[in-house]
Amino acid sequence: MEESVTFSMNQEARFIQMYAEKIHLRGTRHGTMLVFRDVTQETEVDRLKTELVSTVSHELRTPLTSIIGFTELLRYRSLQPDRVDQYLGMIHQETLRLEDLISNLLDVQRMESGQQAYEYQPERLHDILSETIALHQGASQHHALTLECDTNLLVYGDRNRLSQLFTNLLHNAIKYSPDGGKVAVCVTHDQADTIEISVQDKGIGIPESAISKLFDKFYRVDNSASRKIGGTGLGLAICKEIAEGHGGSIHVDSSVGDGSTFTITLPKYVAEDKMSS
Repeated sequence: MEESVTFSMNQEARFIQMYAEKIHLRGTRHGTMLVFRDVTQETEVDRLKTELVSTVSHELRTPLTSIIGFTELLRYRSLQPDRVDQYLGMIHQETLRLEDLISNLLDVQRMESGQQAYEYQPERLHDILSETIALHQGASQHHALTLECDTNLLVYGDRNRLSQLFTNLLHNAIKYSPDGGKVAVCVTHDQADTIEISVQDKGIGIPESAISKLFDKFYRVDNSASRKIGGTGLGLAICKEIAEGHGGSIHVDSSVGDGSTFTITLPKYVAEDKMSS
């Protein structure tokens, strides 16, 4: 195959490669055959590779630049103790940011390879949510986090992974509400066998055109407000994997300027459940 043309269909939902092959019979050319090949999967792999390099390069460079800058100040300048403490705090925060990025990449790799293991056991949902909310409330002075949840409600799942799921959603709710405001976590279980956990903010919201791709790996909303905030585009993909790994699902309702509501649906645990890990 010497030359080919690749084109997209259905708003880039599918990619087709077209190339020409000469037809010869007994040494004589009898015509040309056009071959159409579906290269959607290969195109998606190439896109993910490009996004990975671009995202990781950008997200690593920012905290590393800060760490290098603050360590140079500490090493080469004589500073007051309060300034030293301030710079060390910033270095610590940027190091945690690097750790979070690396953890997300490792999580995605394990989930992609099917090596993500869950340690299922009955867990009190209120305890997981209240601990996660307390952590984020202490880190934000401009947001009011509230929780409505039955204290006796049980889920059957991996406590660490569920905590990671709620942490990612709360982190996003705060991050994409730069002006502060209320972030409400509400748990309902009207149906006999399911629980719904909603995380609602009053932030910048999500364009309708981005909703269908929001849980794709490395996808980031392409508008001016979101670009200023940044991110890897991995957090929501991980949320989806964790929710589905617990037999549940996740979806979002949002509009620009009116905030977002992410809703996780999980199976309710009762004593006679026979789920296995």
